[in-house]
Amino acid sequence: MDAAPLPSPADLRGRTVMVTGANAGIGYWCAEQLAARGARVLLGCRSPQRAETAVSAIRSRVPDADLRVQVLDLGSLGSIALAAAEVRERIDAVICNAGVKAADRSARTSDGFDLMVGTNFLGHFALVAQLEPLLAPNARVVAVGSIAHRFAHLDAATLDAPWSGSSLRQYGRSKASLMAFAFELARRWSASSRAAVCAHPGYAVDPLTPPRRGLAEVSGFVRALSAPTRALVQGKDGGALPIVHAATAADVVDGDYWGPGGLLEFRGAPARVTASDEVRSAAIGAQLWATAERLTGVRFPA
Repeated sequence: MDAAPLPSPADLRGRTVMVTGANAGIGYWCAEQLAARGARVLLGCRSPQRAETAVSAIRSRVPDADLRVQVLDLGSLGSIALAAAEVRERIDAVICNAGVKAADRSARTSDGFDLMVGTNFLGHFALVAQLEPLLAPNARVVAVGSIAHRFAHLDAATLDAPWSGSSLRQYGRSKASLMAFAFELARRWSASSRAAVCAHPGYAVDPLTPPRRGLAEVSGFVRALSAPTRALVQGKDGGALPIVHAATAADVVDGDYWGPGGLLEFRGAPARVTASDEVRSAAIGAQLWATAERLTGVRFPA
């Protein structure tokens, strides 16, 4: 099984993209696809060992891939500050992908924030703010959202409060917060040539994903059982395509939201899709921005 076809244009030589959570899943496939098109990829990963495994896997397919590992724990404001200080080069795009998908209600980041909100939203807010001086004049920030954002209710006043209900609902809330941040950033960048956009991978699963050494192992039996589901869902290589498109394609504009264009947005070629009114709300975006500044102590440069 080979990877999903790459979108055009194919040549990204001379461009540098940071991908958070690039050692597995959607983040890995973003990194591989970008490297295959000639981009320099900064793999922002918490585990150096897992990052090196991802580097080896990419180079098995793209021998001349231009890759650099940047140790980055989005659950630690100290790690984020150190990582941002270590980056010295111009960055053309930041893909805010890393995230915690499920957690116990008591799970917290090293700074005491709810683990999902702290990692998925606040960590990326702090990272982008501290990388902004390095962003190219036409740079893009891509927030990797989720279909689950549609079921989330956002209230800046209770962003980091204890939560009830399912872990999936809290995950959707954390992703909705990240998306609202990106749309607010788009509004603040509206007079510049930079762009902040959102994208989501649809319904992407490991059994339909091409194998890569050291990454998620799926038996041949499970792959065979899962093959008929390809009509409805896709592999993580396919899930990465709308995100890479959002980061690189010429038809993307500030404030866009991209995802798979097929039924229910579960699979398909990259297409503009619709985000909820709540994550696009200017009032909610401004409130979440102010809350993120207060909680993290990080501000964007004036």
